[in-house]
Amino acid sequence: MLRIRAVQLRVFTPGPLCGVDVFFRNGLNILRADNSSGKSTCLQAVMYALGLEGMLSPKREIPLPHAMTDEIEVDGSALPVDRSFVRLEIENSLGEVITVHRIVKAEDIDPRLITVIRGPAITENMAGQDRRDYFVRMPGSAQRRAGFHHFLADFVGWNLPRVTKTDGSEAPLYVECLFPYSFVEQKQGWLSVQPRIPAYYQIRDVARRSAEFILGLDAYNLALRRQRLEYARALAESEWKQRVRTLESEASAESVVLSNLPTGPLAVREPILAQALVAQTDGTWLSVAAEVARLADILESIEIVPATGPAVRNLEAQLSAAQDQLTVSGAAIVDAVAEYDAAQARADHLRERAGALEEDLQRHKDAALLARLGSRHSTLLGNEPHCPTCNQFLPDGFDITTTPMSADDNIRFIEQELFTFRNMLSDSVRRREVQAARVHRLREDSNAIRSQIRSIKDSLVSPSAMPSIATIAQRIRVEEQIGALRKFTDQMDTVLAELFDRAQSWRQIDDELKSLGSDPLSITDREKIGYVDESFRDQLHAYNFSSMSPENITISEDTYKPVHEGFDLGFDLSASDMIRAMWAYLLSFAEVGLKHATNHPGLLVLDEPRQQEVHRSDFATFLERLARDGTDGLQVIVATSEEHDSLNMMLNGTPHNMISLDPGSKVLRPL
Repeated sequence: MLRIRAVQLRVFTPGPLCGVDVFFRNGLNILRADNSSGKSTCLQAVMYALGLEGMLSPKREIPLPHAMTDEIEVDGSALPVDRSFVRLEIENSLGEVITVHRIVKAEDIDPRLITVIRGPAITENMAGQDRRDYFVRMPGSAQRRAGFHHFLADFVGWNLPRVTKTDGSEAPLYVECLFPYSFVEQKQGWLSVQPRIPAYYQIRDVARRSAEFILGLDAYNLALRRQRLEYARALAESEWKQRVRTLESEASAESVVLSNLPTGPLAVREPILAQALVAQTDGTWLSVAAEVARLADILESIEIVPATGPAVRNLEAQLSAAQDQLTVSGAAIVDAVAEYDAAQARADHLRERAGALEEDLQRHKDAALLARLGSRHSTLLGNEPHCPTCNQFLPDGFDITTTPMSADDNIRFIEQELFTFRNMLSDSVRRREVQAARVHRLREDSNAIRSQIRSIKDSLVSPSAMPSIATIAQRIRVEEQIGALRKFTDQMDTVLAELFDRAQSWRQIDDELKSLGSDPLSITDREKIGYVDESFRDQLHAYNFSSMSPENITISEDTYKPVHEGFDLGFDLSASDMIRAMWAYLLSFAEVGLKHATNHPGLLVLDEPRQQEVHRSDFATFLERLARDGTDGLQVIVATSEEHDSLNMMLNGTPHNMISLDPGSKVLRPL
């Protein structure tokens, strides 16, 4: 709960001290003054004292007139403003009273500083009060203990939850997103049925989250839980894919092809048994373990550094064999490259065909949509004389069929074709990747053979007492291959274990999401929304709403907005009915708090609610309802320029507190 007890404005000039003290009571308060007299300044001072100017825009401008910031007119003379401030005395549900002091203009104090005085410093002249300073309109003001909005939320009794932002991060549901249900300023506040909630905080579904919090819905916590789980699941999927891409990149660097690797965590229920295969020169494939064993046998067969002299004949035989291997390897590379190019061409063709089918499918869907809308002039096929399925040229007059398929049959047929081609494309891309790995492995083998030939030649021309360079080079090369493959095997085992763990975490998150169920509302939630719905329609009847039948308007359980035949109320309303709907909507949210446990502060501050020349009798009905709700525990402050006598007639017999300025007088005046 929040109650406003008094607001104080002070302006220091070279001449007299100017200002005003306005005192409010529980229930309905009417602040009446002529236009341009400064009554809106009092309500803007309330908003400014609470640091709520962020409700209007992200700008740091002070939402107060020049009489508080620049110069003020006193007895026909314009006097410069040397210093000014506002004070606001407020009370919470525990009976605690504080006074908020905020500078408007001062040379030595930043307006972002707010001083909180413990006690009623306006209604009582308190000396030596306990004071504490806070900051506002700066990062952290809603989260850190020195932030004023952190303090204000605690004072009101709000436990501000953390909500999801559009970038996936979390932030508090800022008080600027909640007070629009309690404060409507004159210039921009009366433009839409639902309160104007600032969107620049980039909170996802900010209007829904704010409404759910104000109404105290169970759906609020449920929605936050669902958002967090969905974000965690998406993050787990992203991390999975990134780890798989890294593993595939490491495999490609070692000319290894991975098979049986799951594409996502959904299908993983047991430890992953993926295989790593290495291409051989003869076109066969070996597992990494078999390839390591083969290389180990080669390493074991290499003699330990034989002398060159006794091994000349052996080296010459090795040279001849290596040259033959190089020739075979070159031919294998040519064949592998040809197969890779063929796979690439097939993938490109399938991709082009799938793209054509997607375009054709969309044209058929568009044509079907136009037909459902009643079109008689939609064109399905282009002007080109080609078959829409196989793209063959059709001579003029060529009959395709006498019994063509319907549009829906065509759509289903093309969807089946597209599904087939996409699967073929996926297989073709995989085949191309396998061929790329084989080409890479063959080229590595060819480079190794060339290196071996160079080493043998160097050995043949080296002194006979020197160790065989070719043997040393071959041994080093085989050892490096074995080491690289073993290292990759260890990395793959580690990654597969991580992927299994992450799949388990993903499944747990997915199970939690499913356990939340499909119904976002509890029984209590539906009672509250039902109360808002009933109150809203009852008020529309009372205020003579006539743009449509109020019985056909309901409060949506999805958006908590008033809807008519599934559409939000908006431009289909007359200007005056828009205002009537706003009265009903704001007050219905406040009234539900009188019957149910909600987070509404029980406060409404309305600046000039009689907009668009709403009939006085309807405005009187609205004031009567405000007064009735005031006796039930709601505090309402209405600023209006209605004539004093007219207001007295409207409010005759209803409990209220009238604060009326004489005609022609100003709110800010010499004290």
